[in-house]
Amino acid sequence: MIITLAGHVDHGKTSLVNALTGVNTDRLAEEQARGLTIDLGFAYIDDGKIGFVDVPGHQKFIHNMVAGVAADQFALLVIAADDGPMPQSKEHLEILSLVGVQRGVVVMTKCDRVAPERLDVCEREIRKLVSASFLDGADIYRTSIEQPDSCQKLLEFLRATENDERANLSEPFRLAIDRSFSVKGSGLVVTGTAHSGSIKNGTELVHFPSGERVRVRGLRIQNKATQLAKRGDRSAINITGLDLANVGRGDWLISNPIPQYREITIELNVLKDFPRAIKQWTPVHVYHATSHTTAHIALHQGSRMAPGNSRLVDLICDESLPVCHDDQLVIRDHGLDTTLGGGRVIFAQERISQRRRTPGRLATLTAYSQPSASACCKALLDKQAFAIDEFRELWQLTDNQTEEILSQHGALALAGFAIGKSALGEYAKSIVERITDHLTANPSSRGLKVDAFDDTPKPVLEQVLSALVQANRLQVVNGVYGLPSHQAALPQELQNLWQRAEKALNDPQPPSSGDLAKAWQQPQPEVQKALKELAKRGHLIQISDHRFYLPNVLNRIATQVAAMAKTSPFTVREFRDSTGIGRNVAIDILEYFDSRGFTRREENQRKLLRNQL
Repeated sequence: MIITLAGHVDHGKTSLVNALTGVNTDRLAEEQARGLTIDLGFAYIDDGKIGFVDVPGHQKFIHNMVAGVAADQFALLVIAADDGPMPQSKEHLEILSLVGVQRGVVVMTKCDRVAPERLDVCEREIRKLVSASFLDGADIYRTSIEQPDSCQKLLEFLRATENDERANLSEPFRLAIDRSFSVKGSGLVVTGTAHSGSIKNGTELVHFPSGERVRVRGLRIQNKATQLAKRGDRSAINITGLDLANVGRGDWLISNPIPQYREITIELNVLKDFPRAIKQWTPVHVYHATSHTTAHIALHQGSRMAPGNSRLVDLICDESLPVCHDDQLVIRDHGLDTTLGGGRVIFAQERISQRRRTPGRLATLTAYSQPSASACCKALLDKQAFAIDEFRELWQLTDNQTEEILSQHGALALAGFAIGKSALGEYAKSIVERITDHLTANPSSRGLKVDAFDDTPKPVLEQVLSALVQANRLQVVNGVYGLPSHQAALPQELQNLWQRAEKALNDPQPPSSGDLAKAWQQPQPEVQKALKELAKRGHLIQISDHRFYLPNVLNRIATQVAAMAKTSPFTVREFRDSTGIGRNVAIDILEYFDSRGFTRREENQRKLLRNQL
């Protein structure tokens, strides 16, 4: 069991650990000279079954205090009897609660320095402080380092308290590094608290933020050699593959690579007694285990958030954090240098969104606010497509767990995205309706390009559009999607030319623009310009500088190519002989097909890349 001590500076946390373990956790020369804890200290008893984390009590070192706290730990809130609850007593209690610590007791120190009646008064002050917190109703132990027997009952209680075994060994392993050093004969050692999963000797891990792969060559938990480290353990890991200069506090060891998130959505709980409202773009400090960065708060609703409220907000971070769903963050105000609140991670993105209040994004956040990955998946599938890797990484799922959840809800996988069958049908219907409405309002338009549908992941959109084209519900010409029955309205002058061009070009080997100019006795530049305008409007397809095709004619040729290439690649000669088209025009057609990704040239042959132009 790992026990974290918390409390105001000079309330005797380090002396209490010394009394319980015989270890002075102030290991730094500066700490011993000043009699002030600056960094984390550690001590273990009972062959490593119980470990103590001594954290600094001074406000100046609050970042080190947060680094020593994890949700699975047991808390000792230390309060001196002569002072009673002080500012950091309160702030440390708030931080313990915000991180997710759920178990603990209160230890009253320096009890030999005050009269008995003062002890009773101090106890009442403590009860008031911890009311409505996880320590409400917890035992209060009265101790003094001058009276060694006074610590005995506390020690007996801690030994009798069962460890909180909540480790899920199937989760990906994550360890927040708080120390790194080199050991002669062994190499690099990092220490920290395991936040999820488990590892064994020989396991390969990834270092965050560098992305370098490392191998575990030795493990110790609670200062004892072991073969397995799991969630909640204070672990020391001997690793290879990384230099001491490239690792430090705030880094992580993880079993699966995690994106470097810059925009993090949390359910922010602002403390009731925080002295002012939270405004849009409030600068803050963000603490995530041993990691720390500065950030700004972006509100989803309104321009202010009153103390005591809870709401989804975005943290726009100056440096990336490796968060996962349900991780607890502590938020401190940048200007006031005090704890503002905290909250659990709901969602995270690598790129900073410029449109964070759109209906689609808010629907995503609502889905990710669900209490489980399965419920989140169902909510997402009801509304939209979502990235499978993003879902797996945020919820800390294995590949098998992800597949099981997607299968449970009947999700369809499209190019790395998941979408529900009903949502897919509705989405396809909405695309056709959107194009229909656009063409009704704009008769001269040919349709819409892919960029017009920026509210849907592009890989999913392309798959749906392709399916609609194959089903003849849409047609695509030069990247513009329209209705097969729709012909864009033409100006009268262009309409007259189109009537002549449609007849003249209805041939597998149509005349060039120069040939048409001669036949019509018109200047070639004017004919060329008009044909290009018809191509822009989807009536024609320009395959080379002076060669234009009717879409239906070119599609018939593409169908011939697809049939030819079903069994093996083909040459220009084979294409020419099969279609009866002259060699020069045949080369123009095949080069156009290559440019569209329909075919690919490999030396003197062409290979079919897809079944439809």
